[in-house]
Amino acid sequence: MKTIFIHIGHYKTGTSAIQKYCAEHADDLAQGGLYYPKAGRAGNGTNHAALSLSLAAQHGFGPPPWYKGPRKPDEVYINFCTEIDNIGQSRILVSSEEFFQLALRENPETAIGDLKNRLSKYQVRIVLYIREPMALLKSWYNEVNKGPAGTLPFPAFFRRLDTNFLSQLSVYRQFAAVFGSANIIVRSYKHTGMDHIRDFLSAVDHSNLPQGGEDLRVNQAQDLAVLELTRLAKRRAHDPKAPGLTKFGTMAELGKRITRINADFAEISALSDVALHSELTLFNLFSHLQPLLEPLVRQNCIDSEEALILRDAALGIEDSDPDLALLLMRIAAMIRPRGEFIRKKLQEYEAKMTGPK
Repeated sequence: MKTIFIHIGHYKTGTSAIQKYCAEHADDLAQGGLYYPKAGRAGNGTNHAALSLSLAAQHGFGPPPWYKGPRKPDEVYINFCTEIDNIGQSRILVSSEEFFQLALRENPETAIGDLKNRLSKYQVRIVLYIREPMALLKSWYNEVNKGPAGTLPFPAFFRRLDTNFLSQLSVYRQFAAVFGSANIIVRSYKHTGMDHIRDFLSAVDHSNLPQGGEDLRVNQAQDLAVLELTRLAKRRAHDPKAPGLTKFGTMAELGKRITRINADFAEISALSDVALHSELTLFNLFSHLQPLLEPLVRQNCIDSEEALILRDAALGIEDSDPDLALLLMRIAAMIRPRGEFIRKKLQEYEAKMTGPK
């Protein structure tokens, strides 16, 4: 029986680099016994998006704009199975982070079960990379804002984002429920470049690991100096009154989301090859907001009234979380430097932190 390793992502865990390497070195991999099929590839031709997105589309997922491949999976999977049945290698590798979407459907067991049924004559093993949630959040925000419409400002983006996307535990559980936990390989995203490729290939039992290094840069992150300016320009092209800072709810609401994400991530991290500690906190969330907003302030692209959102948030937690309150008031003062009340409260907070001289 042939074994198919299905690399399902996660997003922003070096998947594009893996796919680029495997597509460009498919012959070398095949000589070492690992076959990277041509059937099922789509998009830029390096990943198996046709396998993932044609299936996800059958279960309610709207494929991204770049995907122009087939929407009906029957033909896609027939062609795929025909190709791998007619090669000598017994170990097959496919890679598409869009398989991740199967676990985020309304009925994930049915969607993932569909994948299993289509590959029932093979041994299937799932490869899942997990990433520390705060780093994942920042990277995903950067990536989404490369799109044509832009998205919500950072704290509101976090508030709207599916917690399962960041915690990653539910995705593991959904695939494990269908394929069995023994067939799920969980790896922590901890390397870059060729070190990441070698880590991945070792995870799929490929013994002929590549030596040396090469340029594997695929998805370059946007510079923080222009990210928010670009995002806001895109938003205002559709809505001229789009704010630079959207209301993001209460600190208590955000804190509950963070607690839930971190608890789930700790559980899945314990299942990976190297346990990672989540850096997702309220303080780190708003620490990242500050450099995002600085270019808007310098270019006078943010209404000074928006400082009131942060001011009020600081006032609500000044006794329970003085460090965060100070950070929020500093950002408010950056947006509204002539605000007398904000300036006085900032001085008060700073005095409490430094103590009597």
